[in-house]
Amino acid sequence: MPKPIEIENIEEMRLREGIVDVELRDQIRGLQIGDLVKVTLLAMAKSGAGETVLVQITSIRGNGFCGKLTRRPVTVGLSKLRAGLPLAFTKAHIHSIPKEQLTHEPG
Repeated sequence: MPKPIEIENIEEMRLREGIVDVELRDQIRGLQIGDLVKVTLLAMAKSGAGETVLVQITSIRGNGFCGKLTRRPVTVGLSKLRAGLPLAFTKAHIHSIPKEQLTHEPG
């Protein structure tokens, strides 16, 4: 059975450093199905490396999101993941939102 994909909890990391990203929180509230977000997948290799990838949102339920990878990661330990792979994540996992996409008004 394959191991679940680990996604970095970027919100927790920011809070530990005393960073409160109000702008990102507002942007997350305005996300819609079809939008792109960046999340960081953590490699299973001993290096502890990760890769920030684009995910297209396919559903939103409260603080929970489902999406699919837009392309295959290149980092060792993640390179076997394929484009289109479904991912479940929360708003705490959203690293950022591509600037060219920010056309929606936060809700």
